[in-house]
Amino acid sequence: METVREQYDVVIVGSGGAGLRAALAAAEQGARAVVITKGQPQWSGGTLSAHYSLCAVLPTAMSGDSPDVFAADILRSGEGLSDPKVVGVLAEKAGEAVAFAQSLGVVFDPAEAGGNVPHLGWLAGHTYARAVHVGNAVGRELMRVLLKAVRKAGIPVHAFTHTTDLIVEDGVLAGVAAWHLPTGELRIYEAPAVVMATGGGSQIYELNTNPVEATGDGYGIAFRAGVELVDMEFVQFYPTVFVAPAGAKGLMFNSGILVPKGARLLNRRGEDFWDRYGVGPLVDATRDVMCRVMTQEIAAGGGTERGGLYISTRGIDPRDLPQLQEKLLQDLGVDTDAPEREVAPGAHYFMGGIRIDEHAATNLPGLFAAGECTGGIHGANRLAGTALSENQVFGAIAGRNAARFALRGGRRLKAGAGGTARVTEPVRELLRRSGETPGGKDTVHPLAGWKQVQSVMQRMVGPTREEAGLRQAIGLLDAVRDDWHARLAARDPSPSHNRDIAKALELRNMADTGWCVAQAALARRESRGAHVRLDAPDADAAWTASLVIRRQERDAVLYRLERGRGDG
Repeated sequence: METVREQYDVVIVGSGGAGLRAALAAAEQGARAVVITKGQPQWSGGTLSAHYSLCAVLPTAMSGDSPDVFAADILRSGEGLSDPKVVGVLAEKAGEAVAFAQSLGVVFDPAEAGGNVPHLGWLAGHTYARAVHVGNAVGRELMRVLLKAVRKAGIPVHAFTHTTDLIVEDGVLAGVAAWHLPTGELRIYEAPAVVMATGGGSQIYELNTNPVEATGDGYGIAFRAGVELVDMEFVQFYPTVFVAPAGAKGLMFNSGILVPKGARLLNRRGEDFWDRYGVGPLVDATRDVMCRVMTQEIAAGGGTERGGLYISTRGIDPRDLPQLQEKLLQDLGVDTDAPEREVAPGAHYFMGGIRIDEHAATNLPGLFAAGECTGGIHGANRLAGTALSENQVFGAIAGRNAARFALRGGRRLKAGAGGTARVTEPVRELLRRSGETPGGKDTVHPLAGWKQVQSVMQRMVGPTREEAGLRQAIGLLDAVRDDWHARLAARDPSPSHNRDIAKALELRNMADTGWCVAQAALARRESRGAHVRLDAPDADAAWTASLVIRRQERDAVLYRLERGRGDG
């Protein structure tokens, strides 16, 4: 079985907004960089699906706005768990990210027809309007110009290449191991610096808004290498995700745009239930508050047969509906004239992830990270409109600092035989067993494993949790994690274009990610932000601390990181 070796200064894992921005920043420092991605850059990743905005304080900001006010909004939304140093960098540098996007050719919607000053939209939770946008397709436009710039810079992009593990020898990062779908070959990318920009993990849930690639790869890969993860219990659920019809299931119905225009939430009896919960006006509610109230209403018997509620757009001018979304629904054959749509909270964004500092560095020297795969910025709840700000600001910082780390002293590392064998052997076993008939009740196809993980997470580690379900989830996920490569059977015997192998590699990351989420959710015995414990429904001031989780053998060590006291 062929193994290909290549050497670079910086390896960037992931081709979304954070990864492409990191690649450009690394190249600007003179580093030889490569982007490896399991999909196609122009067709995959979470950045593409970002509809509305990139938030920043611009020179044309509203009177009274400033990076300090922006940072305060993020910290307030994070309910005391955000790292103030990292948040401060994000708020300060987001304006530069907007300017960089403009320099690449992004034309944001103007405040006045024919003008060149971007319009600033307001989003829930922000003190001032600061969201710049390109219709409802800002993510797609950002990806277009970034990819064009990467190609112009001559940075290689290796598509359909699944990163399987980091190669770490005696505590030193030596590169990454990967598997190439079209050829079936194993690849070793030797480099002294790596940037993880793999996006999120919401595909571990049955109902989610994410692209199919969002399988928690960065979390799983980092965790297995002993890298610290933080705030993993905080998974943001988008409140209004289609549960029906089948063709639209998983699509967001954009409450951030619709609620300010007058949309209402109704239960199965057509009742507007919001005011019964005493959480203030719906128009002021952040996503976590919406999800908590909706989940409570469904649990109280107000949900539909499919476990949803209705969002009503009666009285809203059809021209004010998100037009790109409406066009997509039309293409799917959904009745876009219906005044009510059936929705429920769906997994949308991971607030937690690989723990980074303000330099985008991790606890493993040479490993940097950016975008949704990181933790520390959002704390218990992400402020709307900050996902693209985060991936552009820290994509640039990660790429720049990874290049400086790699070029320091001009050293090149060679991944040793022991380290590479350790991370490639499980993949080799999967490939050797391809095409075997399942040998017993404990042998499953990868897609069956996917469904098992998604069911466990949706039922037991979803928008609301409790101790018994979390303990059960941990046990079930442990069963998937144990000898995962020996229990999975790829139906196709061919080593090339073997989709079952790809799904098996993703399943390992899904199980590890879900297990970390469940472990952290079990440890945090309170309700805060996106983490709701039915058996501990109130916030506890003693829990104004983040949970850090790292691997120790096959188990995990968790420790508390106090916030608001100069730590972090």
